[in-house]
Amino acid sequence: MAPAAHAAFGIEKWESLTCNADEETPKVGEEPIVGKPPLPPPAGRCTGATAGKFFTQAAGHPDFGITDFTLNTIATPGAIGFPEGFIKRIVVNTPEGLSVNPEAVPQCSLAQLSINKCPAASQVGVNYLTFAAQTPPCTVPFAGKCANGRVALPVFNMVPFEGVPSMVTFLTETGATFIVGSLDPVDQHVIFTIDPVHLPQAGPPKSPPVVGSRLVFNGKAGNGTYLTMPSNCAGGQITKLNVNSYEGGADEESYETSVGAEGCENVPFKPTIAVTPQGGAVDSPEATTVNVGIPFDATKAIANSYLKEAKVTLPEGMGLNPASANGLVACTDAQFGYHTNNPIACPVASQIGTVEVQTPSLPADSLTGEVYVGQPKSNDPSSGEQFRIFIHAGSTRYGVNVRLIGHVFPNLATGQLTAVVPENPQATFSSFKLRFFGGAKGTLTSPPTCGPNVTTTLMTPWSGHADANTPTGSFVLTSDPSGGSCPATLGARPFNPGYTAKSNSSAARAYSPFTVHIGRADGQQELKAVNVTLPKGLVGNLSGIPYCSAGALAAAAASSGVAQLANYSCPAASEIGTTTTAAGSGSGPIKIAGKAFLAGPYKGAPLSMAIITPGVAGPYDVGTIVVRVALNVNPETAQINAVSDPIPNVFGGVKLDIRSIDVNVDRTKFMLNPTSCAAQATTGAINGGGSNPANPAAFSSYAVSDPYSATGCDSLKFKPKLHVRLKGGTTRNKNPQLRAVLEAREGDANISRTALTMPHSLFLDQSHIGTVCTRPQLATQTCPAASIYGKAEAVTPLLSEKLKGNVYLVSSDHKLPDLLADLRGQVNIQLRGVISSQKGGLKTVFNSVPDVPVKKFVLNMNGGKKSLLVNSTNTCKGKQFAVLNIKGQNGAQVKNNKFGLNIASCGKKK
Repeated sequence: MAPAAHAAFGIEKWESLTCNADEETPKVGEEPIVGKPPLPPPAGRCTGATAGKFFTQAAGHPDFGITDFTLNTIATPGAIGFPEGFIKRIVVNTPEGLSVNPEAVPQCSLAQLSINKCPAASQVGVNYLTFAAQTPPCTVPFAGKCANGRVALPVFNMVPFEGVPSMVTFLTETGATFIVGSLDPVDQHVIFTIDPVHLPQAGPPKSPPVVGSRLVFNGKAGNGTYLTMPSNCAGGQITKLNVNSYEGGADEESYETSVGAEGCENVPFKPTIAVTPQGGAVDSPEATTVNVGIPFDATKAIANSYLKEAKVTLPEGMGLNPASANGLVACTDAQFGYHTNNPIACPVASQIGTVEVQTPSLPADSLTGEVYVGQPKSNDPSSGEQFRIFIHAGSTRYGVNVRLIGHVFPNLATGQLTAVVPENPQATFSSFKLRFFGGAKGTLTSPPTCGPNVTTTLMTPWSGHADANTPTGSFVLTSDPSGGSCPATLGARPFNPGYTAKSNSSAARAYSPFTVHIGRADGQQELKAVNVTLPKGLVGNLSGIPYCSAGALAAAAASSGVAQLANYSCPAASEIGTTTTAAGSGSGPIKIAGKAFLAGPYKGAPLSMAIITPGVAGPYDVGTIVVRVALNVNPETAQINAVSDPIPNVFGGVKLDIRSIDVNVDRTKFMLNPTSCAAQATTGAINGGGSNPANPAAFSSYAVSDPYSATGCDSLKFKPKLHVRLKGGTTRNKNPQLRAVLEAREGDANISRTALTMPHSLFLDQSHIGTVCTRPQLATQTCPAASIYGKAEAVTPLLSEKLKGNVYLVSSDHKLPDLLADLRGQVNIQLRGVISSQKGGLKTVFNSVPDVPVKKFVLNMNGGKKSLLVNSTNTCKGKQFAVLNIKGQNGAQVKNNKFGLNIASCGKKK
């Protein structure tokens, strides 16, 4: 006999349907139907050709869920109806969104199954199994053709094996065949696997080979929710079948329903949102729970739509806590394994919270997991790729593994956070909780006021038809972090910042680093600006220090923090100190280092300090913060008044929550102490955020003062030298020129006051007092030329170039105008002398000489018609003596009642 021709092992027919009606034969418990293949189907069967029997309501619970396949069979006479090979493995990939709820139906245990005592209530369907009743060659009873049989086998819902979410079984003569459910890691669609179909045996399988299987599930088994349709009406639903034989054959087929889910407009969608800080304190790193809920009601014919995208905007004022970046490490995409079942390898230091999911498909509290910080893929906060969170919910017991990626979009102006979790799978949950850690490294900072603090959302359903997709939630806080009453408004927050300003060494005339500290407690207003005046004599040595240019500062502000750390835009030669900023709420704010640079004129001040802080914390780089501090110099006292620009409370979308700022001006031989040991103070004000931290007009102000006094002034020497020369006419009524040169030794105490009384041979020529510079003119630098009566210049080791300028007669509060030397250069200094005429004698007193070192001061007063001096006699007739009194800042004095004047023209022709 010639060998029979065989068809290749594979799939002849494949259908997957949801139906509202179906009739099958035989019934469970009836004898198998045996006959000539192919066996005829029952008249009332639901097939791909019976559209009237389709169940298509989106999110509904179909009466029947059916998978139906037939294998290729041999066409040779004597073997017709017999498949090529014994089927070993069946895998069915169900449509995305078609869910199975094993908790809807009682479950049969393995012990019950082993004695064939599964509860009737655990039955979820019937497997109509078609098998080859005879082994070819077949001759009877069907005239040379093999017989097929169809048997109805009840299918029971089982307690699943460890590591799988669902399992059903049916019993054959060879034992139990388990249909094991699993979930696809990409979209969570259900995968059913039968492996093996027949238990392994020695030699070829002896059970009748399977020709086909029509598995009919009761979609309304149990509480009526065993099966749920997808809530997406985008088109037909695709089911895939993979089969393998013991002999190594394999085949795959896909089936797409002619009609997909319909009626999405009827699908309800009523999500809820609740954001709940664990404690009740404002401006604190409270552990916070974000809970998205979608009610599940088994009594409803149509379930709520699955959630496609969640967009949650936290209350204003609730922001990222910079302190959470302490020791924070980002999890990479590869470590997280999005859309895979690979073991998660995220570092422990990347975890910022936990996950708890309740789903009707699993026992309560089965799904738990972690929230990780995802590695930034951008430094643009508006991209949603800088602040990412990786969300994992899983169950080892049930083999569930859900991985989502959230994108956080901070408001660049306010720091308000909006988190978007797209591409949620079509899967049922009643509660999805994210619990963010609190404490020293808490992820979020609670809002600054009591509230109500409102969370808003935009929830997008898979159904595309939302009747309520913007749920809101609110919470109220009850206290401030210190336990006091909760502020109802921003302006009601307390503000009493700490402030210190100290030199490391208090030694008079010594160079010493100078440190300034400002700080605030949690719950207080933001640190927004500083305006302080240093003690007299506490000055900086600017000699030889280049400015950081405006271009370099602009480049710094536009650069990343990492770039600045690698190479600051300002030249190292302009660096004058370092800064440390502590940011974040709670007991462990993160400390971020920066640098201070000398910069040029700014906002009317002759120079400025630029504080550059690279915003790098943990895995994040929010850019570079540049804050300019105008350094005004009091022209009469040389005191430095430092006025900062507003300090950002939000930068790069991060609510900075600055707790303290330390500025350490520590450049070598830069900050020079006074030579006066009088009790002084650094005084001024610190501005708080007030009622609106974005509006300087709404800032509050807190006066600050820190005592300051130098020490050891008595040990300073004081021996200045003055030379005065008169040149020009020496006879009576002549108006000579005057040149005075005052020189001081390095290391001596600085000059505090000078007084020079001319001899009676030299009077004040009041007839020459004409045009006087008024106070407004002096303030606007518009003194008329006619008010100029001389020139002056000063050389100080603190500046690279000398100061020089005109000498004016200016308005005063005295009988006579004051003499004012307007010295201009890198900074402007005005030396004001009080002129008095007593009994015709001329006395000039400079009462308030700045406590700064001056190596040489030269005063050149005009002669002739612009001279303020007039001879009362011939000044060449004998020596001319003045009275000199120079006082040092340390109280030492140089007195000379017979200070000789150099009359340069004596002996020359007058």
